[in-house]
Amino acid sequence: MELKKSKQIRRIGVTLNFSFLFLSALLFELIRFEMISANYKSISLVLIPIVFITHYNLFGKTGLWKFTHKKYKLLDEREIQLTNHALRFSFALFAVSILSYLLIFNWLDLKIHMVEIASFLYLAHILPAYYISWTEESTINEE
Repeated sequence: MELKKSKQIRRIGVTLNFSFLFLSALLFELIRFEMISANYKSISLVLIPIVFITHYNLFGKTGLWKFTHKKYKLLDEREIQLTNHALRFSFALFAVSILSYLLIFNWLDLKIHMVEIASFLYLAHILPAYYISWTEESTINEE
């Protein structure tokens, strides 16, 4: 797999993908708690395809999605180290973030909605690729 795009372009892609994911989930929650009008639901429904478009452009075209979901037997030593570091960092960040989020929701006596759960599932799968895309400068060999 070759990181065809420059580091700066990949960072912009990561930022856009995460931002659109966050904004779509936030709009759904604001509508759910009736903090904004339900008329904004259409905006949120437009943001969801943008999440998948930015996902495909950033992770599909570069092969990062496939790389982060490859079997260890197919990776060389450097790729194993890179993947392990990305997984360790990503899931530590994910665990602290999600547990903090759940703690706050519990403290406020709020219920978790399916949009949040779907966003968390997507985030759990994509965080290692976010990390690699954000930090990796060289290429990773495709076998």
